[in-house]
Amino acid sequence: MREPTPAAQLVTSATSHMMLRLGDAARAVIGNALDSWSLTGRDLRVLSVAHGEGLSQRELGRLTGMDRTTMVAVVDKLERLGYAHRERDLADRRKYLVRLTDAGTKVVDEALDQLSKAEAEFLSPLNAAEQRQLNRLLARLYEKHDPACDPL
Repeated sequence: MREPTPAAQLVTSATSHMMLRLGDAARAVIGNALDSWSLTGRDLRVLSVAHGEGLSQRELGRLTGMDRTTMVAVVDKLERLGYAHRERDLADRRKYLVRLTDAGTKVVDEALDQLSKAEAEFLSPLNAAEQRQLNRLLARLYEKHDPACDPL
């Protein structure tokens, strides 16, 4: 019997490789699901976290796990799309709060619904129990390796 090539070993047995490839596939599914609103998964994450109350860009960065530069770019984009706006924090005039517009609030609800449908399709090869197990396992890995970004 022939020894598998390094490429075959990587593709078929390296968990990290499979996770990376699935991440690429999931990113494409998310992109397709959110495309009609010109959003990415990262944009929706910010909109979802900012939903309800105004948060500073720094707070949004901490809660979403994004660095300051990325957060500024995302909020700029959300403002251009009309989904969010910045306003001065009355308690601390040095800070700006990010608040959703009415359109942004509506988009969050619609986009999360569409994302849920896309996720169901993506996970359809697994039965309900396997999907719950996968979620639990990913949550453990997420908690261990990305503690700065709580699932809220």
